[in-house]
Amino acid sequence: MRPHGIMFHHFHGQDHAPSQGSIDAATFADLIDRVGADRILSADEWLHRAENGALQDDDVCLTFDDALRCQIDVALPVMKNLGLTAFWFVHTSMLDGEYSRLEVFRQFRETCFDSLIQFYGAFEEQARNTVGCQTVSDALDQLDIGTYLSEYPFYTSADRRFRFVRNEILGEKRYTQIMDEMIELFGQSIESLAKNLWIDADQIQSLAEGGHQIGLHSHTHPVAVAELPPDRQLWEYKTNAQRLRSIIDGPPRAMAHPCNSYTPQTLEILEEIGITVGFRANMVEGNWSRLEFPREDHSNIVREMQACGSQSSPATKPATSR
Repeated sequence: MRPHGIMFHHFHGQDHAPSQGSIDAATFADLIDRVGADRILSADEWLHRAENGALQDDDVCLTFDDALRCQIDVALPVMKNLGLTAFWFVHTSMLDGEYSRLEVFRQFRETCFDSLIQFYGAFEEQARNTVGCQTVSDALDQLDIGTYLSEYPFYTSADRRFRFVRNEILGEKRYTQIMDEMIELFGQSIESLAKNLWIDADQIQSLAEGGHQIGLHSHTHPVAVAELPPDRQLWEYKTNAQRLRSIIDGPPRAMAHPCNSYTPQTLEILEEIGITVGFRANMVEGNWSRLEFPREDHSNIVREMQACGSQSSPATKPATSR
């Protein structure tokens, strides 16, 4: 075992509907009990130990990506009752009304289709119309469904196929174009889908004042930071840091890599702007450093809980969705 974070995204309850990968307050409390609340370090203590090379192999911290409103409404009360604090990794464009398409698109597929499989079928059809049936078919013929994104065991075969089309065939620009077209066809809008998805500046400030660590997650949350030129990467993280510094007392010192995408040059940029601790999005063995601490996705722990019957509530939807 290595010191690591536990990564959370989506929760349901308190007017937030169940969605792929979401858990409720009871499951969150059960997960903390399984990990051991006394083993979980406060965010301040984890940061202090990480910066000083003093983490022990058994040390764990809680981390929340994307500053989602459901995290504040569902998970935060559980942590308050247990006296726990966490890292909150915030992308900041949404504070200026520029919404991360990644989360808006997730909301669209979760709320406008009867099932995820129905969405995947509609999406692939739209992709074939955009780039050509043969292009999509030829690329999918090369897909080894068992090895693609194998570091994320909670993905189903359908999840992997969707992400292959999105990431490897389309790329971010064409993916955004297709999703925008589908949203318009369904009579929806980015603004309506984004309503109540994220926390605001006052809530971020309140978290910081409550002992939580607020960290970087880029400004616009690109899905492939590693593919951006260095000057754009610098802009993403420098803007993110400046925006958060205007809200919290002091500069952010921690970060999490959006979609686990980064390069050695990304790490140099983060060091340049004063980031001392960073987190990956999986537990894959590699060149772990102070800017690459591993994280266990909560879905993996929940699956273990379900397998051994230690979960008190079945209110969990399988997998996570990024």
